[in-house]
Amino acid sequence: MFPGLDTGLSAHQGLFLNSWHFFAVAVLAVVCLRTIPVRYVRQAALMAFNVYFLSYFLYGWYPVLLLAGLLVGTYLIGLIKLKWGQNWPDGLVVGLVVLFWIFLFLVKDPRLLGPANPFHYYPVQLIGVSYLVFRSINYVVDVEILENRNFLTFVNFMIFFPTLLAGPIERYDRFEEFHSAFGYQEGPTVLPSLHRIANGLIKKFVLADNLMVFGIFMKPDQAELAWPLIWLGVMLQLAVIYLDFSGYCDLVIGLAALMGFPVCENFDRPYLARNVQDFWNRWHMSLTGFIRDYVFTPLSRLVMEKADRRRQFAWITAVYFFCMLLIALWHDTTWGFFVFGLLHGAALVGLQLFRKYLSPAIGRSGLASIRDEAAAAWAARALNYAFISMTILFWYFGVSGSLEIIKAMVRL
Repeated sequence: MFPGLDTGLSAHQGLFLNSWHFFAVAVLAVVCLRTIPVRYVRQAALMAFNVYFLSYFLYGWYPVLLLAGLLVGTYLIGLIKLKWGQNWPDGLVVGLVVLFWIFLFLVKDPRLLGPANPFHYYPVQLIGVSYLVFRSINYVVDVEILENRNFLTFVNFMIFFPTLLAGPIERYDRFEEFHSAFGYQEGPTVLPSLHRIANGLIKKFVLADNLMVFGIFMKPDQAELAWPLIWLGVMLQLAVIYLDFSGYCDLVIGLAALMGFPVCENFDRPYLARNVQDFWNRWHMSLTGFIRDYVFTPLSRLVMEKADRRRQFAWITAVYFFCMLLIALWHDTTWGFFVFGLLHGAALVGLQLFRKYLSPAIGRSGLASIRDEAAAAWAARALNYAFISMTILFWYFGVSGSLEIIKAMVRL
């Protein structure tokens, strides 16, 4: 499976997303949530389905206790923050967000910080922990402006089974709007939702799973591959990841819509992106939007308020770089992902420098129209696609392995 993406293939055999077991659970959930007229009974039914699905991913009591601690702790922090009101210091919110991030890194990688990491001694596999932590941050930061902050709604939001494994990353206010409704809320009609599910199944289980054998990440010994096959494998892997991830998202968006919960979109034609910033505005948009709202915007506001005007651009550029590193390490805390974040962060920095210093000069020179030509646009898209594909190597092969593949690609 792809780093940062678990679509359930590691689950119990009965809950593969393309299994009859999962199909039966999904159909029963849709029927119950569309027909039960009593709000609290409908919410309790959703809780039962969430817990049933989650039970196939919790092995032993340790992950159960960790999950319970995260849920209860987050909810209690929200209650305390509400009670304090205006007396709650802003610095404490920042501290809590940092602690959530630290918890995420420590639980995902028990080797991180070695003996200083409590999960070094008691490693735990908590499914969807990246999404759980982000939902916790969303709830704690925004708790004052949220409505219907009861524990049942909160838990259903945290462990909502269609989006538990790989998103999209929903927000509490959007989820609560439909969770607290007195009856089933008609969203997209049934037929478009079924089409969405069918598209997801085709993308994920027909196209992605069969094309995966051609990707470079499936080859244990790249030295045995012919030079054209190495290029084909490297350039194909982004397409395979897109089919896999967007296929999963199509499936769960369609399922959630049938249940009465419209879920946010996660992709917007990422292949049309002309640069790295545009790519991340189109790819895993719920992740990019979360980082923008809860990291980039607060830090940028702080820079605008505190930094010297002459240094604001440099600080904002550094914030871009930092956010890109967070996005990379959110997927996995390995050196490969760290280098991936460095490369994408450097590309973002370069883009900001180009826009500030070179783009105005190009405009004054009369060459600006070249950037709008179709050929130039598609060339930019092709180069951006190649850059993303090359940097994804670091996900799977680390630093040394990726450099070996790149050397083979350029025949060094």
